[in-house]
Amino acid sequence: MPFEKVKGTADFYPEDKEAMNQIYQKLRDVARKYSFQEVESPAFETLPLLTAKSGEEIKTQIFTLEKRGKEELGLRFDLTVPQTRMFIAKQKELSKPIKWFSFSRMWRYEQPQKGRMREFYQFNIELFGSNKPEADAEVISILIDCLLALGLTEKDFFIKINNKDLLEGLLLDFIPKNKIEEVTRLIDKSSKISEEEFETALKQLDIKEIDRVKEIIKQKGAPDEVLPYVENMSKNEKSQKGFEKLKAVVELLDKKFIKVDLSTARGLVYYTGTVFECFDIDERFRAIAGGGRYDNMIQLFGGEKTPATGFGLGYSVLSLVLDERGLLPKIDLGPDYYVAIVSDKVRKQAMEIVRKLRKNKKVEYDLTGRNLTNQLQYASSINAKQTIIVGSKDLEKNQITLRDMKSGEEKKVQISEL
Repeated sequence: MPFEKVKGTADFYPEDKEAMNQIYQKLRDVARKYSFQEVESPAFETLPLLTAKSGEEIKTQIFTLEKRGKEELGLRFDLTVPQTRMFIAKQKELSKPIKWFSFSRMWRYEQPQKGRMREFYQFNIELFGSNKPEADAEVISILIDCLLALGLTEKDFFIKINNKDLLEGLLLDFIPKNKIEEVTRLIDKSSKISEEEFETALKQLDIKEIDRVKEIIKQKGAPDEVLPYVENMSKNEKSQKGFEKLKAVVELLDKKFIKVDLSTARGLVYYTGTVFECFDIDERFRAIAGGGRYDNMIQLFGGEKTPATGFGLGYSVLSLVLDERGLLPKIDLGPDYYVAIVSDKVRKQAMEIVRKLRKNKKVEYDLTGRNLTNQLQYASSINAKQTIIVGSKDLEKNQITLRDMKSGEEKKVQISEL
């Protein structure tokens, strides 16, 4: 019985890996245009670090390593945590703001779902050192430009945006402060449960004014339509502060990609301001990307208090969206040349041709001792663009036979012209 891959993981065969590489290169190019610099962190970190942000409950989702000595280690489940550690290590010597990006794999022990894997790749953007709306707008603009670079348009995706202070302030008008965190967590998953389930859960928290909660989270749509209404919903200082921050960020963005959505409440345990999520236009898939401002994390990890903002873009969902729209890269792994060797007598000269061509081209030749007919069949099967046939008679004239594998046309070419 053959071995099978672990549930919740993916094998990337050559075509799959090349598609990923091409997609990542486009994301990398966009990040560099924004003057972000690439970083990389270890695959595993200490458990105290991995659990500092999310608490003990995250331990059930961490792939932990066998304990040896006093070290307790686990595989990373996101890139924000290790990059925050990296920032703190050089915090005093780095010129702010710091703009980093990365693309790497992570692990999360959970039940696999469509677009959510146990081992997954993610593109991350992190910006440390600015509490201005321009910083939030910068990372959201990168996200938009990344998706545009992959061929998506405003007809394919949109971004939901909200502000933690705004949402909490609106809720504080009628909900005790000690219940805000539980209510916002429930709001965060309101789109994944029925209205009846949502109401029942609110009742279990002893929330009386359920209709007011529902009134808040139904505010969603184009900024110019939603913001004027939201501005008048509450007058307390917290909500007004959040509203002004949200408005300031939205004004810096291309609004055709943006929807204000007060039900967006991702990870409000540690997010401190702007929060956003990106979806395909019909919301058929999970979030393509998500992020926001996390101004307290660096201090939580032992660094000097520093504002920070960023996002993570998951490759699993992104590839599903691109595939549905026919935008996955068309992969051609065929070599530029296949060098067919007529006999062992010419093998030495053929290898000289191979070595010279490989300075600039993708070149393959026979490694298994096939006859000429089978070499040509193999060249066709691997989608070689052209085949160079090296034979004794041609070499006497310092030439080879060049066959175009698409048209089948052949011509004699001087070796010096290759």
